[in-house]
Amino acid sequence: MKFRPILALFGLAAALLGLGATSATAQPLPPRGRVLLFPEPNYRGDPLVVEAGAAIENLEYARDSRGRKWNDRISSVRVEGPVLLLMYENADFRGATATLTRDAADLAALSLGDRRGGNWDERISSLRVEPVRPVGPPFVRWERRDAERAVRSAYRDLLGRDPDERGLREYRERLVDRGWTEDQLRDDLRRSPEFRNRDLDAIIRKVYREVLNRSPDSSGYASYHRALQNGMSEAEFRADLLRSPERTALVVRESVTRAYRDVLRREPDPAGLANYTKLMLERGWDENHVRESLRQSDEYRHLPRR
Repeated sequence: MKFRPILALFGLAAALLGLGATSATAQPLPPRGRVLLFPEPNYRGDPLVVEAGAAIENLEYARDSRGRKWNDRISSVRVEGPVLLLMYENADFRGATATLTRDAADLAALSLGDRRGGNWDERISSLRVEPVRPVGPPFVRWERRDAERAVRSAYRDLLGRDPDERGLREYRERLVDRGWTEDQLRDDLRRSPEFRNRDLDAIIRKVYREVLNRSPDSSGYASYHRALQNGMSEAEFRADLLRSPERTALVVRESVTRAYRDVLRREPDPAGLANYTKLMLERGWDENHVRESLRQSDEYRHLPRR
């Protein structure tokens, strides 16, 4: 053991003199990696940066530059270097869990795999960032229940259905026994004949009808048909439409209409609809603000009491 300092000094001297030392100690260290977690989709907003090897047991206590809590605020994730992100629905590494080894532009496209149909957008409450060897795939240790949830989530997001018994069993074994990550599971499903042979026309019509209450226009049809052919999942397609300005305006109009019906017992007039739509879109009002404003109106005060 006594010769090691001498070798280290020789390596340093060789580097300074340009002798090109070739020992293992002269090689650059592999990158440690990190994860950047953003409060908005598509990596927008100031991120929370978590280095490899770190864990946050409760994001309630992590704050951004403006003092806001990070709990239930993360909408997209960027993975840099050889790391594995384990994210949990609840604090103290409990509840539903999912793994990521690469970027996720919109966590709304990653379902929780539960019966409620929830997704990971603004649902992360604790997390771990584990370094992995640059060579070879990472190995994840799964609980059987979490593995089954991951399989259901992947099937619903990519194939639009629940797994059959054989698929559930085989992929659960790959996760539990072979340490597959969720990304490996989803990549395998993307290569399946069922995913490649999806009825893209039917998917586009269905999602447009469910999200925007209309048939697809020619431009939107062509754009999403191309994206689906290139590997976009139905869940990613749906998440993209749900965040569109058209969907936002539709939800606002529905909120204003619902408030008018409940408070004034009538449909909104054009002027009222336009006014409250503008307040919700530009001033950040929610439906409760609209209802309270309607209750302050003369019309409401003169309504016959039920």
